[in-house]
Amino acid sequence: MTLTFKYKKIERPAPLPPTLYPIIPVTLKGNKKHLDVLALLDSGADFTAIPKGIAEYIGIDLSRKPEIIVGVGGKIHAIPSKVNINVQHGHENYSISAEVRVMDVDDKFPVLIGRKDFFEKFDITFKEKEKRVILKKVS
Repeated sequence: MTLTFKYKKIERPAPLPPTLYPIIPVTLKGNKKHLDVLALLDSGADFTAIPKGIAEYIGIDLSRKPEIIVGVGGKIHAIPSKVNINVQHGHENYSISAEVRVMDVDDKFPVLIGRKDFFEKFDITFKEKEKRVILKKVS
């Protein structure tokens, strides 16, 4: 049972040229709504991270106390919560409940799928030369 996705081209701020990234279509499901988004598979991220605007739209619980997280961009406050992530391709369809960090950032910030919960459910192979990523569900 595998899902294969081609990398997608992402525009970057000038003077950087566009480049291809391991981005997959997912559906984020909250308590009120669901939203189809393109998400970057980020093997360097501990947790899945989403902008606060998306979290509010789908109705993720934002009642917990913010914590400080550290990434390449430095320190930022983020609210820990949970989200259901649905990934499908063809007849394959998987739903994963994942810890998430909700960040008060511009909605242009991409959804990042991190290792905790999501990566643990799949063997993930990045075929960099072929510009594709393969997710194989593990038992």
